[in-house]
Amino acid sequence: MAKSEDVVHFVMGKIGNGELKAGDRLPTHRDMAWDQKCSVGTVTRAYAELERRGVTYGQVGRGTYVFGTQQDNEHVGRGMFLPIDNEALSEPGIFADLSLNSFHHPDLGASYKSAFEMLSNHGPQSGYRSYFDCRGRPSDRHYASQWLEHLIGEVNGNNILITQGAQSGLYSAMAALTNTGDSIATEAYGYPGIKAAAQELGLRISAIEMDDLGMIPEAFEAAVKRGKIRLLVTVPTNHNPTGTTVPIERRRKIIRIAQDHNVLILEDGVYGPLQVKEVPTYRELCPETGLYLTSFSKVFSPGLRVGYLVAPENLIPRLVSRLTAVNWMTSPITLDISNYLLDTKVIQKYEADHKKECEKRFVFAKNLLKPWLSEAVVESGVYLPHLWARLPTSLASSAMIEQARSEGIALIGGDRFAMNRQLDDHFVRICLMAVPKFEDFQRAITILYRILSGKTAAALIS
Repeated sequence: MAKSEDVVHFVMGKIGNGELKAGDRLPTHRDMAWDQKCSVGTVTRAYAELERRGVTYGQVGRGTYVFGTQQDNEHVGRGMFLPIDNEALSEPGIFADLSLNSFHHPDLGASYKSAFEMLSNHGPQSGYRSYFDCRGRPSDRHYASQWLEHLIGEVNGNNILITQGAQSGLYSAMAALTNTGDSIATEAYGYPGIKAAAQELGLRISAIEMDDLGMIPEAFEAAVKRGKIRLLVTVPTNHNPTGTTVPIERRRKIIRIAQDHNVLILEDGVYGPLQVKEVPTYRELCPETGLYLTSFSKVFSPGLRVGYLVAPENLIPRLVSRLTAVNWMTSPITLDISNYLLDTKVIQKYEADHKKECEKRFVFAKNLLKPWLSEAVVESGVYLPHLWARLPTSLASSAMIEQARSEGIALIGGDRFAMNRQLDDHFVRICLMAVPKFEDFQRAITILYRILSGKTAAALIS
């Protein structure tokens, strides 16, 4: 019997005899590993199996809990992506949500209203009464090509698939290009949605070591030589959460390694529109190996569930088959809204506005929090929508999050971004763009500076 099964049986026994009840929190991975005299990885596998069986569920930044309370459906629905039980700004005392990469824009409501009025004035379209394939209608691919051109250059419409946001494209591409039991490579720290999709598809994750320039090519090469890696899933530009952008020379090395070992590269480009120093994408550098995925979630709104997946022509049939099986098509109503917003240059304006606001907020936060940021990020000359702050050794991630919450600030700890439990997760990600008022944002960053510095509120006031 695998050691992880011993941990599963141990937890089930505790639940069976009443020592653990519905709503109780399980020990941390490290504490359980210490108690059971096993590795943290063994506990991770055990906890994943308990969650698969519906015995437990995970809450972002808070741990793993025994399922069974009246509120569990809400908790489980929020899954690993959302950090708190309720909308952050509706939680009593929370004035600054720095936990999610949401992008506040004062005109968002008016922009949606204008788009809805356009739909109403045009009346129901004939296309709303029928199905079409996941590549979208000719008009959808036309607007997609125009938007993508300024991100990755000219794109043939036949290479574009329309997705229901980036996560839909990410999951479908991973499903189409791998088989159960395969491995994917990704950055050691990364977007939790990659981990969620891999776990759902039965894929192993090879977490590739990073430095201040992003993924290390030599570490990637060692990984592909060791295991059955079919796909590299990567965020090489404005990386989430570390903020690194892989330079072109390193990208070329990674491409050569991928080609030598028949590994495809899926680039998540949702942060690409916010980049101020252009670096060619993997798709541009190697169209036969690279796939590119983006959406409007960071540049306009997460509510606009439209994304674009660009792929080599020989992969299109497999991707079409998988996307059709998952969701058939993206709603033509949603597509008409996104096309209208592109045609009227609303999204382009938001992109420019977000870049300007991002620069302002990043400079303020970077200058104050510089001691806890990597030198490469501080000196890079780019403006990031989030910061990856290393915590002082004396301050645990959970303590940082709870102290920030007690002062009205929502954060996510580094453990949510670590692709395996052996990694150093003594970090927090600080998102800069969701707080509507700049004055509230400044106040929140100042409070974080005080917490990280170990200063008391009284000392700061005096």
